Amino acid sequence: MWFVNMFNTDGASCIGLDPELFFPTNQMSPRIEKLLKKTCLGCPIFDDCLDYALNVNVKGYWAGTIDATRIQMRTLFGIKPVRIDQEYKDLVDIPTPEARHKREIRSKQLKEAG
Repeated sequence: MWFVNMFNTDGASCIGLDPELFFPTNQMSPRIEKLLKKTCLGCPIFDDCLDYALNVNVKGYWAGTIDATRIQMRTLFGIKPVRIDQEYKDLVDIPTPEARHKREIRSKQLKEAG
């Protein structure tokens, strides 16, 4: 399957944005969601990103969609997502302890920064 090794992200509009924006530990703020949606909808690799997000069981904000939206789309289109191999373990359903720890630290830093 082509998506097991991910896809070419050259020219993606999200390059340079803080990756933590796409993987919030809590509810995503409307301001951040608006920024990400605007970024994604104008992206030259939007179609590849959405195809990947629908076919691989990723979490976070992908191609202008949140997890719940992708679940609805998969149901509508009859898509059964696959889990990706451990090389990309931070993107699967259950974050590794290291990923959880990094996100907890980042979340704490953001709260302290106000």
